[in-house]
Amino acid sequence: MEMTPYLSPPVQEVLSMVARKVRIIENGPACRKYDIFGFFNAADRELTICSRRISSYASPYRDFDETVLHESVHVAQACRVSFRYLTPFGIRSSSMPLSAAKRADLRKVIAFNSALKDIDREAFYMEDKPELVRYVVRKYCF
Repeated sequence: MEMTPYLSPPVQEVLSMVARKVRIIENGPACRKYDIFGFFNAADRELTICSRRISSYASPYRDFDETVLHESVHVAQACRVSFRYLTPFGIRSSSMPLSAAKRADLRKVIAFNSALKDIDREAFYMEDKPELVRYVVRKYCF
């Protein structure tokens, strides 16, 4: 995998756990169709990482870690309901402060599909917290 050298050890551990539940794809069709770093399809149980796009940015180590963790949150959200769809964990927004950059990213997602607001707020909040992502993946997927 192209992304492996960029991942920190805690994120590699999360990815290994997630790979037991879903198929990991690098540079799949979603990467060509949309301007994204990653995508999770619950129905097909596929997590796509757009490695070529991430590698071309200024902070690939951070961006790979955050993308894998963000999409892993979505895997845990899907595990809660046997991969029928994504459902938020129910964390209050006030308990998940986001940086200005992450708020801007969330606004882009909401502009694309407002139904993703709660699901993606949780993922943006957790994408720099590997221990929390590891916890939700274990709790809901195993």
